[in-house]
Amino acid sequence: MLYFGEADQLRKGAVMNIFTVLSQGKGRLDEENVSAMLGYLLTPTQTHGLGDTFLRPFLATVAQACADPMRFDQCMHNSKAIRAEVFLEAPYQVGTQRRVVDIEIRLFSRSFNPATNSTEEIEIHRIAIENKVKFQAADSLQLKEEFLGLGQDLEDDDRVAITMVLLTPPGASVRLADEYDQLDAATLGLHRKAWLRWSGADDDASHVVALLRQILRHEAQAEIAPIAEYVRHTIKAFIRHIQESLAGTMGRPGAYRESPELGDMVQVVSVQLGEVVYQIEQYESMSIRVFNANTQAYEVARPLLRRINEETQLGVNPLQANGRAKNTRTLGRDVIRALLAQHKAGAPDDAG
Repeated sequence: MLYFGEADQLRKGAVMNIFTVLSQGKGRLDEENVSAMLGYLLTPTQTHGLGDTFLRPFLATVAQACADPMRFDQCMHNSKAIRAEVFLEAPYQVGTQRRVVDIEIRLFSRSFNPATNSTEEIEIHRIAIENKVKFQAADSLQLKEEFLGLGQDLEDDDRVAITMVLLTPPGASVRLADEYDQLDAATLGLHRKAWLRWSGADDDASHVVALLRQILRHEAQAEIAPIAEYVRHTIKAFIRHIQESLAGTMGRPGAYRESPELGDMVQVVSVQLGEVVYQIEQYESMSIRVFNANTQAYEVARPLLRRINEETQLGVNPLQANGRAKNTRTLGRDVIRALLAQHKAGAPDDAG
C-alpha cells in the first residue's frame, strides 16, 4: 500500500534517501562517514542484526583480490560466528609521520594457553582498509606507511597476517595506481594487499555494491534470516548513494571519529600527563586503544603507553623475556595492571 503522495513521488523518482539528505549543505557526508557505515555493516555484533552475513563475503572477496582465496579460511571454516573487531580511524606511527587507517578489521581464533591454563582470543589477521571516495585523495606513500605502522605495532607477534585493502571509486587513476604500487612485494613480504572498488559493472561480483545486493537477494530468496525492514531500506539507500555520489564529490575529509561503541570494552583506566587526560581502553579480545579526552581522538597507542610508563614511573618492562619489544596488547595490559596497583597503593586507608 502506498501512502498519500508516495505514488507520485515514486513516478518522479523523488523518494527520500537519508544519505543524500545528509550530504546537503555544510554537513556533507565525507570519507569518514562512508567508512563508518561500511564499518558498521562489517561488524558482526552491531545492531543491524546481520551478524557476519556481510563480513563473510567481504573477506572472501578480499582473499580473491589478493590472490590467496583460502586466506581467511581459519576464521570462516564452519558455521560459527566469525570472531572480529572493527575499528574506525585507527592511528599508527611511522617515524614522525602519523597515519590513520580508515577501517581496521581484527580476526581472532580461540586457543588454549597452557601458561595461564585458560582459553584466550588470539589475533590471527589484521585487515586495514584505506578508503578513498575521490581520486584527488590519493597519497603515494599512504598505503605503504600504514602497512609499516601496522608492522611495527605487530613486530613481536608473528601469528598475525596483515592484509592491506585500497578501496576506491570505479575508474582508472594514475595517482591511486601509484599509491597501490608503492606498497610492493619486497615491502609486503609474506603479507598481502588487495584493491577493491565501491561499485562496478553489473556482472562483476567483487565490488561493495555487488556484495550488498547479494545480501538483499539472499534475503528475498529466504537463503538467510529476514532482515529488519529499516535495515533493508537503509542498505538500499546506501547502495543508491554509492552509485550516485562516488564520482569524486562525496565531500571533504572530516575530523577523527571520537570513540567506538563501548559494548566490547571491559576496562577503562584514566591517567593524566601534564594537562592531558588519557583513557586506556581494554576490550574483551585484549585489544588496547588510548583515547585523548582533551582532543576527543584516539592516539597511536604503543609510544604513548611507553611514555605513560616512564612519566608515571610504573616500572613496566617494555621488553619481552626474549628481548623483543612488547606489542600494544601486552604492553597495554601490563600498564593497566601497574596503574591500578599504583592507584591502590596510593589510596588512603579506609580505616583512616
